[in-house]
Amino acid sequence: MMEHSETAGWLRPLYADRLTPYLEVDAARLQRNLQRMQQKADAAGVALRPHIKTHKSVWIAEQQRQLGARGITVSKPSEGVAFVLGGARDVLLAYPVVHAAALTELLQLAAQHQARITCIADCAAGVSAIAAAHQQQPDCALAIAIKVDVGLHRVGVDPHSDSALTLAQQIVASGLPFAGLISHAGHAYAAGHATAIAEVAQQEIALMRDLQRRLLDAGFVPCPISVGSTPTALAAPVAAGSDEIRPGNYALLDLTAWRLGLCEADALALTVVTRVVAVNPYYAIIDAGSKMLSSDKGPHGTNASGFGIAVDEHGHQYEVQKLSEEHGFLTYGEHAPAVGALLRIFPNHSCAVVAQSDRFVLRQPDGSAGLHDIQGRGRFI
Repeated sequence: MMEHSETAGWLRPLYADRLTPYLEVDAARLQRNLQRMQQKADAAGVALRPHIKTHKSVWIAEQQRQLGARGITVSKPSEGVAFVLGGARDVLLAYPVVHAAALTELLQLAAQHQARITCIADCAAGVSAIAAAHQQQPDCALAIAIKVDVGLHRVGVDPHSDSALTLAQQIVASGLPFAGLISHAGHAYAAGHATAIAEVAQQEIALMRDLQRRLLDAGFVPCPISVGSTPTALAAPVAAGSDEIRPGNYALLDLTAWRLGLCEADALALTVVTRVVAVNPYYAIIDAGSKMLSSDKGPHGTNASGFGIAVDEHGHQYEVQKLSEEHGFLTYGEHAPAVGALLRIFPNHSCAVVAQSDRFVLRQPDGSAGLHDIQGRGRFI
């Protein structure tokens, strides 16, 4: 749990101006988070290509672009479709494509809207699938980058092997531009604290630069390096040799980032506003369950004891200990919340929570609010 001295400084008013539960984004905190990361990228002379899988919002992506972001990163082709329709014109699809038909709609729209698409591959089948999709839509500006496994062991070539050189040769032979190297040090979340996360960032860039050197020596020029994760972006300076960073969670942040020491509590921009619907000797029950909060206890090796921390208007805290589909179970001590009381839940993992809702409330410092759609919600193909 958070210390009361920490929560006292960042409690926000709770407004009974709409039905619960709902997602609320603090406009001032969001803007501050976006500005800080853009300033860090600008100071390092690298491009910021934010991953929009966290907020999934065309409106927030536009705020990032206005601040200086150069393109966006998406998780799935259908997510890319939503953002091309929303005005994005430079999209990195950071997900392995192994079936050509998966790209059909995205490449068609990209050609219509003159958007540039970059795909990733870590095997020959991936390059072949992307090339086949391009043959069906040759008017689309399409390139392929090589995904490198820097420690997460999810997707990517072994940086110590010659796989990247073989793959680069196949990309060039396919007639598509080679877009360089891409990595995601998602295993940094499991490092436990900021100092260890910074070490992961250094290991990542060392692997990437060594592989880049071998590709350049083999004639694959240019060979830019793109790295991406919020923990490494927050815990360490932008590594020398990087050309692009791709953090996503930084926009909203969450309890995982706070527990890792990557941000102050007053940077947490996303909450779920909920109402107490019952109180018994065992739990206080709220109207936000797994369908609102998700059952995620944290990304990549993190595992919180509960499903978030709820705070009332007086600063009293309650752990969300259990979830059913429509209900949350809060433990309480001396201060049981009253039936009907509004609470604000700080979730473990903002990306998973945003994916549950169709829209969010953007709350301004003066208390006024507006609704924004979450266009990337449900885009899993």
